[in-house]
Amino acid sequence: MIRRTLLLEYGLEPGWMAPFVEGLLKGDAMARRCGDCGIKSFPPHRTCACGGSGAVWVCLPGTATIQFRTTGSDGDFALVQFDGADTSSVVSLQGIAEGQTNGRISAPDDAVPKLVLGPIEENNR
Repeated sequence: MIRRTLLLEYGLEPGWMAPFVEGLLKGDAMARRCGDCGIKSFPPHRTCACGGSGAVWVCLPGTATIQFRTTGSDGDFALVQFDGADTSSVVSLQGIAEGQTNGRISAPDDAVPKLVLGPIEENNR
């Protein structure tokens, strides 16, 4: 076996998802509402389940209900339903106590776009 070290450096542009990514960095929940059926997807879907591709960006309140939760070696994660969204999301939990059933989207502390759910009290706007 021949081993080689490979260093990759690249940039990814958010493209059509720019409002979603910018929202994550600010702690805002930006969803897409289908122009055909009205379903709000968060995270956004480019094409709706109904087949519609025309959509508008809408801001959700940012609060979510935890449906399922798991803890692993790399942290706590949950499947959540954001208020106002018709889809579910997988999020990283930060500061959400065991047994707590809701939270609010939080801006990531490392400036890397990702879905983070924190306590409602701490991020109350």
